[in-house]
Parts: sequence; structure tokens; C-alpha cells
Amino acid sequence: MKVLFISTADYKYGAAKTQIDMIMALRDDHGVVPVVLTKKHNDFNKLCDEQGIENYSYWYRDIMSGSAYSNPILNVAKHIVKYLLYVRGGLTQRGILHCGINWNEIDLIHSNHIRIDIGAYISRKTGIPHIWHIKELNQGHVKIRHYKPRCYRYISENADKFIAVTRQVKEYWSQAGVDAGKIEVIYEGVDTGKFLSREPRDDGKLKLVCVGRIEKSKGQMQILQALAKLPEEIRRNVALDLAGEPYPDYLRQLQAHIKQNGLEKQIKFLGYQSDIPQLLSHYDAGLLSSKGDAFGTVVAEYMAAGLLAIATYTELAEHMETGLRYEFGDIEKLADNIRFAYENRDEAERIAERGRDAIRAHYSIEKNAAEVYGLYEKVLGHGK
Repeated sequence: MKVLFISTADYKYGAAKTQIDMIMALRDDHGVVPVVLTKKHNDFNKLCDEQGIENYSYWYRDIMSGSAYSNPILNVAKHIVKYLLYVRGGLTQRGILHCGINWNEIDLIHSNHIRIDIGAYISRKTGIPHIWHIKELNQGHVKIRHYKPRCYRYISENADKFIAVTRQVKEYWSQAGVDAGKIEVIYEGVDTGKFLSREPRDDGKLKLVCVGRIEKSKGQMQILQALAKLPEEIRRNVALDLAGEPYPDYLRQLQAHIKQNGLEKQIKFLGYQSDIPQLLSHYDAGLLSSKGDAFGTVVAEYMAAGLLAIATYTELAEHMETGLRYEFGDIEKLADNIRFAYENRDEAERIAERGRDAIRAHYSIEKNAAEVYGLYEKVLGHGK
């Protein structure tokens, strides 16, 4: 079985990282022959070259997009540019059939993101079955603008099957108009073998980390507000590192809040980090403060690394069983969760251990690849 995998972004982002892990597991465990198509040549292509995977780059359009700028003028400007690129892409994508891929050898197309429709275009022109991966809630982090008219109907009509990464994602998109009968729920997989044992410490501090792009919808400000609410004797023994690329306007807001509340000694901005498994070995707990994550890959990574996960909505962690939960915007509850982690180290460790066991049992990359391969077989008529 030869499958064309269409990527959306640079390898440094989560969607691409989970995709390459899935591709490798499908190749190594199920004999799938992968061909990779990226929007532009980047580290994903270099990794494919190292692994002997046939790969190509060809610019293609987004049929929808969000913007996380705090400044509304910048949001409008971004959407104008993205719309113009969408219009241009409607013309230039026609050349994809001559990009060098032997279409007669491709059995299946697997698009890694709902925002790109080059896979749908190829499928219509070649008759090759198309699977579309849905990895977002669309109105979760930021307000999404659709550039394609009747976008949900178009999406629904241009895939043989969809993969939703959680039950909530399936429910959202089926209510929006995508045929629920075409949507299969397959949770993302984590390569648990990548994660190291946590480094032992006896300094009495609680070390927190928050991984992800630093933008308003990711809620980092709420973490700072929660830290400011902690009693002084706890706060001075809690350290937070923020790992991710920042939006400059939002970064300035965070820095002003840090200074205003005297948190300079507690908080560090690490910038983008390429080796997340190695990074996580230095911490006690990991935070997800997003308004609406579809799967929450970073939560799975926290849990796989043996950290206590403190998160907003996620289907991965059950409160006080395999992680700690709170509602987006509930600063008091977030502060209570951090305080619990500080004051109840043994119980926090037990919760983290159960979380790590849950990830290994239910969200491994091997389980993910097996379920995806089963869907491939079904679409191609080889399975039930």
C-alpha cells in the first residue's frame, strides 16, 4: 500500500511531529510505503531524506485560517493576505499533477489538516481515495475565517473518510455539517519511548513548564495570574518556564504583568524548543491553559514524561486520577491545582504515574498506527 501524506507546516510544530511518528509506525509496523508532500521545503523534508522516504514540496492554499494577534488591525491584515493567497492557490494548485509524483502508484491520499484542500483536489482529478485528518475544533483557539464558500459542505463532499482526534472533535464537525457517518475517532499517538526519566531533585521547589506557542488563546496570562494568587511562601518556591515562540504583542503584555506582580524571579521565557522529551525531564508538572485544544498533544507528552498534567479541557486526563483539570478562565481553580501540586508531592507523583500508565496503554503511537491502518484497509475495501 502506497500512501501520499500531505503535511501542513514545518516539522517544529506539533501537527507535523505527530504525523511523522505515525508515518514511521505505519511504515515499520504495517508495511505502508509513504510519499510525503509538504507546502514548502523544510526540516520535515530533511527528515524524510534521512529516513529514505520519497518526498516533494509544492505550495498549496489554505481554505480557512485563524489569527492570534491581539491587535485587530493585524488580524484583518493577515486575513487579507491569506485570502489573496487562497485565490492564487486556486490557480497554482493545478500544477500539482505534474510535480513528479507517479499517481498511478498512489493507493490513498491522507491530508494531515482540515485547513488544506490540495488532497481533495488531487482526489477529484485522479480518483484516488482521500482521508482527511481533523485536528482542531475550528472555533477553539482563535476565530477561524473560511475563504472557501460553503466550506463545511465542500469538506464533507471531498473525502472518503475523516479522522477526528477526539470524540469532541467529531461532535463539533458533525454539528457543523460534515457527514458524521464518514468520521472515525482515532486518538493521536505518542512515541512514549522518546521520553526520559525525570531528573531527581531535592531543592523543595515545584518546577512548572508550559509548552506551546505563546499567544492569547493559549492562556499563558491566566497561569501568571494564578501564580500571583499563591501565598508568598509557596510562590517563591514555584518556578515556571514558558517554552514556545511568542507573538510579540502578547509577549509584551505578559512581561508587563510579570513586572507588575514581582514574578521576575519565578518565570523564564525559553523560546522555541526542539527536543521536548529532553526538556520535560527537568520538571514536576506541565500546564495546558488553552481555550480549546482538540487533542492536546502536549498534555500527552507531559503524561508520557511522568509529569503531573494540569490542563483545561482534555479527554486524556481525568481530574485527580490521571491529571488535574480546570475550566478555561477559572484562575482560582488553576491556582488551587498548582497549590495542590506543591503541598501534596506524594499524591501528585501517584497521579502522574497513573497518567503515564494511561498514555502508554491507550495513546501509544503503535495503537494509533494500527487503527489508522485499519481505516486504510476499510477505505480500500480490504477490511470490513
